[in-house]
Amino acid sequence: MSSLGELAQLAVRQKAKVLESEHGGYSPSLHSLFRVHLKELGDKYQKNDARDAIFLLLYLHSYVNGTESNDFYMWAFPTVKQIRGDTGIHGDRINPLCRILEVEGLLITKKIPWNGNTKKLYLPLFYPLELETQELPIPVNGVA
Repeated sequence: MSSLGELAQLAVRQKAKVLESEHGGYSPSLHSLFRVHLKELGDKYQKNDARDAIFLLLYLHSYVNGTESNDFYMWAFPTVKQIRGDTGIHGDRINPLCRILEVEGLLITKKIPWNGNTKKLYLPLFYPLELETQELPIPVNGVA
């Protein structure tokens, strides 16, 4: 096996470990998020907003509730303070970035009553919602 092949096996072993449930879980992300959607968002919005919107989407995916037995399954509910602290994205930018993702069909948000206040819930999607409604196939290998 070549040295490239040996090094590739390192990545294969790491991928297998990540997919085991005791390593904190995982969420798939389509290559098209970076190969297609990031470019499209960069053409429509400022490139730094496109970059941060995709980053925020992946961040929200990492915080989804994985418990199927409740209404919050697949919803994430970090606070703006938590998002700001974890990502470094300024708090004033979080809502506009979410709005970009909503317009592009990659995120659904809802506000619900929560302990006398309201709580924002995020449903990060895996590919644009318009693809779902048109029943188009998911892009293969990041090629749309």
